[in-house]
Amino acid sequence: MSGAVYWLQKQRKSELVGLAEHVGLRKYEGLLKPDLEVALEEHMRVNAVRLARDPILKPFYTRLANASSPRKREIVRESESVKQEPVKQEDGAETTSVDEVRKPRARRHTRARDEIEQTQPSDSEPSVPAPSPGTPRTPLSFSQIAIHPIPAVLADRIETQTKTLFESFTSYVSSSPLPVLLNTIRATLSSVISIELFALFIEAWGLRAQVLPMAYLTTIPSIPAIGTGEISILIPDLFALLTSAFWGPVALWLFTSLLLPLMAAWFFNFTEGGRNYDPLSYNVTKALLAWVVYARGGVGGESRGVVEKGVPGGSQGLLIGAGIGVLASLYEAVLKR
Repeated sequence: MSGAVYWLQKQRKSELVGLAEHVGLRKYEGLLKPDLEVALEEHMRVNAVRLARDPILKPFYTRLANASSPRKREIVRESESVKQEPVKQEDGAETTSVDEVRKPRARRHTRARDEIEQTQPSDSEPSVPAPSPGTPRTPLSFSQIAIHPIPAVLADRIETQTKTLFESFTSYVSSSPLPVLLNTIRATLSSVISIELFALFIEAWGLRAQVLPMAYLTTIPSIPAIGTGEISILIPDLFALLTSAFWGPVALWLFTSLLLPLMAAWFFNFTEGGRNYDPLSYNVTKALLAWVVYARGGVGGESRGVVEKGVPGGSQGLLIGAGIGVLASLYEAVLKR
């Protein structure tokens, strides 16, 4: 790891964002701190000619120069220090000026100090081994080093991906016709009439199993390729429509659960707003008929037994359905007041 990259890693995320804005890096807003460090390092390497003189970036390029050419300062000093020829006096003796005597000592002192600094790495920067003179130096990019992500980085990425997926799903559902359809279904079911129709459907479906049994039609053979066995196809026995065993229980149920309660709801109508049938009168009449016909065994004979056996809960189920309708009617009337 070079000293320049280490300098970037020591910076905080906010400081890295400020450096990105300062050097003109684009599309860095969504980057995490490790990715932002790599992007800044590559951008500042590519634009070194333009950014090297910036005092804010001087620590980066100083460390970059030290890591890429550790003996550069020594070579420059040796090239600038030129050994001067001795000065001849008139009597032919050679002497050396004071500057010439001092230069080698200063150079030796400087070189010794540089060697100590290179051999003893500082606490803040990792040491970089100097390459041998005959070996060509290959530039090493920070992006080539395999970095194992830490748990905090993985958690941030997972949270970002989850948030993006949730926003995409929410946007898709909002733009689809599903919300409108759900609101329509909710508005339709939020009424007393919907409750009554649902109760009648449950009663009719239970009665169908008694008066209209299923008959065998055919068998679908097994398919070993997909691992399925034989499947029997059953359909309602429509010939039962021609018998009194079907029409007797069905007629009794229609009169006690639908026709007579509707007539009473039309005659005894206490609703406001122009409704043709009063749901409260309908459910009260239905409850009275269920108690007289089914609970007390008033009329019906064998048909009454078939209806009680078919409707879920028998006579008690009919009374419970009517009671729920009464409560819903009263609640709707209170809300309208």
